[in-house]
Amino acid sequence: MLFIIITVLAVLGLAFKLTFFRFLAGTPSVDKRDLFALAGAYGDWLGDGMRSFIKSGFLIRARVFYRTWVGQNYPGWRQWIFAALVVSFGYCAASGFFFAVFVPRGMFGVPLLCHVMAGGLFAVSLAGALILRAGAFRPGSGDPGSEKCDFFPVLRKLPRQGILTTLFWMFAAAGLCLVVTALASMLPYFSFRAQTPLLEFHRYGALAALLLVMVYFDFGMLPRKG
Repeated sequence: MLFIIITVLAVLGLAFKLTFFRFLAGTPSVDKRDLFALAGAYGDWLGDGMRSFIKSGFLIRARVFYRTWVGQNYPGWRQWIFAALVVSFGYCAASGFFFAVFVPRGMFGVPLLCHVMAGGLFAVSLAGALILRAGAFRPGSGDPGSEKCDFFPVLRKLPRQGILTTLFWMFAAAGLCLVVTALASMLPYFSFRAQTPLLEFHRYGALAALLLVMVYFDFGMLPRKG
């Protein structure tokens, strides 16, 4: 129950913070002192964004975005590594959190089998992504006087590249935790009492990875205006 509460509050709270920061950045004229007007304007902005999301043109914009961002960071055949990482992590996150939150019994049957298979693909694609992109996110990379973070108020004094580098390696650490705890729970060297904390580490590692992905996607991939 504690994990369910933490997961729901963390995901919804982070989603609210990310969208609210983006709302403030896109509507600088809003009166921040009037809470009712601010809440109404935020609700209208969020509704317009949801309606724009479901329009037919969204698929075209998403395809263009994928080609430009992925083509720049994972050119040629490397895009398949990125696609495998996204698909495997997406399925593992969706199935894992759905069963953890809504099914008291936990994961079982075909979804569990697919979860394990997707976890193996995640481990391989994560290693490939680290090999391909580690150089671009090595500590101290980039111009120290480069673009600053102007989107998150608490991070405005920090270089944007430094924040992206931190998020990248934090996700790598969370992914390593997921892989190690999953493999350890499959080995015959741990009793049931020892596997219980491994499952908890796996769950919280997955939650940390999901939150990091949300921040990186919003901060490092989407346009920072509007």
